[in-house]
Amino acid sequence: MIDFTSLENDDWYIINDGVMGGLSKGKTTKTDDGVTFYGSVSLENNGGFTSFRAPWDEYDLTNYQEVTIRYRSEGMRLAFVMETSQRFWIPNYKVGLSNSEEWITETFQLEDFKQYRLGDPTGKSFSDEVKDEIIRVGFITNEKRAGDFRFEVAMVEFN
Repeated sequence: MIDFTSLENDDWYIINDGVMGGLSKGKTTKTDDGVTFYGSVSLENNGGFTSFRAPWDEYDLTNYQEVTIRYRSEGMRLAFVMETSQRFWIPNYKVGLSNSEEWITETFQLEDFKQYRLGDPTGKSFSDEVKDEIIRVGFITNEKRAGDFRFEVAMVEFN
């Protein structure tokens, strides 16, 4: 379980689209309820995302079937993302989150995660073969549109 109420601010970090020339900006603030990830997405200079990511690590999900996330979100939809490579062009897996100004707890089956390459769906889904290959998890803005967002997360738990 990742408990954001006790997480240090420097454990997770922001990756903006500036790595590709974009101008989107994300920031975080620690609160009693968890961590607030907020900012604005810009489409200028081929931009279109900002993200809040865990450090590189090994996340062996072999014994898990689902993930539960407690959060609230407004302004723009986000996705929970799981990566298998440090190279950005290697496909990752993500599932879209709802917008809700009230705290909600959602549970997603791992098989519900879809594969994406550079933001575009590949048509493939998460499979048992990659459960032991996850090396980073996080949240990413999931709409290719300009605008502000605010996302608060309390916990992520694999079951």
